Amino acid sequence: MIRPFQLGDIFLIQRLSRQATKLNTVQALLQPYSASWASLTALIPWSDAKVATYVLSQQGHGLLGTGYLQVKKRPGRPEADIMRLAPGLDTPRGHPAIWEKLLAYYNTVAAHQQIARIYVDVPDQPLPVHTFSHVGFRTYTRQTIWRLTAFDAAIPSGQASTDIRPQTKLDEWPLQQLYARVVPEAVQLAEGMHTAQALKPPILDWWPGGVHHRFVLERRGEIAGAVDIVQGRRGFWLQPWADFCDPNPQVIHTLLRHALDIVWRRAISQPIYIGVCDYQGALGTILSDYGFAPFTDRAKMVKQVVQWIRSGAVLEEAPALKTARPVAPAHFTVPTRPAMRLRQRGAACIAPAVPAKEGVRP
Repeated sequence: MIRPFQLGDIFLIQRLSRQATKLNTVQALLQPYSASWASLTALIPWSDAKVATYVLSQQGHGLLGTGYLQVKKRPGRPEADIMRLAPGLDTPRGHPAIWEKLLAYYNTVAAHQQIARIYVDVPDQPLPVHTFSHVGFRTYTRQTIWRLTAFDAAIPSGQASTDIRPQTKLDEWPLQQLYARVVPEAVQLAEGMHTAQALKPPILDWWPGGVHHRFVLERRGEIAGAVDIVQGRRGFWLQPWADFCDPNPQVIHTLLRHALDIVWRRAISQPIYIGVCDYQGALGTILSDYGFAPFTDRAKMVKQVVQWIRSGAVLEEAPALKTARPVAPAHFTVPTRPAMRLRQRGAACIAPAVPAKEGVRP
């Protein structure tokens, strides 16, 4: 019914690709790829492709039809991202049951592959969110993606700040402290922090592909903010880190002006994207001053995978049962009726006499 991709499934993937729903926004906007090509490269043993494809095929008896799921494992982390599901729920052949069957199947695969968390960002709409919720996913934050095009760009005024410099290895510990201050604890737990595995937070290990340029803003010997500029084939993604609840937004303005200046030096023709989560409310207001406009709303969801644990207990041998001593059988003869009568008469003869009470004649 559901199986990993085989070479004979290539025509099915090609046919359904036009109806697929892309469920990883950063990848879809910066580094779009062909679903058919990703499926084929996964069959090459020496390829470093990390996209896995699983196919659902049901025929007859009124069962649901066909579909496929594509997943990408995060490098060096026990985590994976749902990349595509087909057919989409907004297509004529789309149905939530197809998605749920594929997701339930991959949950079993992920448990055997020692994957601890599965991530997905879906359109913030009731049907896709409820479909993922039915198979154990939960929403840990919502995100509005803002886009800046060359036509709407507003060139920032002012000189470049001398407090911004490229990120170095020595900045890892201060950046971890910055992440712990500006990100809610519930989001940190969803992103794999405070777990048994020693994982780096997203501020140090941001996995989407592309060319990264990382900068930190240092003031009075402390890191007050950071920004990650990701360059892909189709555009740029900005990921700022700062205290967005600070009533003085000077740090945010400084990070944005520096990032936009670097992007515009490279190519102003490509769009620039930035994601604003629920806990970064002040950032959306600031982005409108630079020409950004809301592009799409997404719900970021995660599923904790139940891990298989092998028990190291050793079966103890059962104690040997003690053998009982042999018992010699005793011979017993059932008496006949005349013999039983003689025994009863003899017992009556030897019965002791009952003493008479005083004052009563026998």
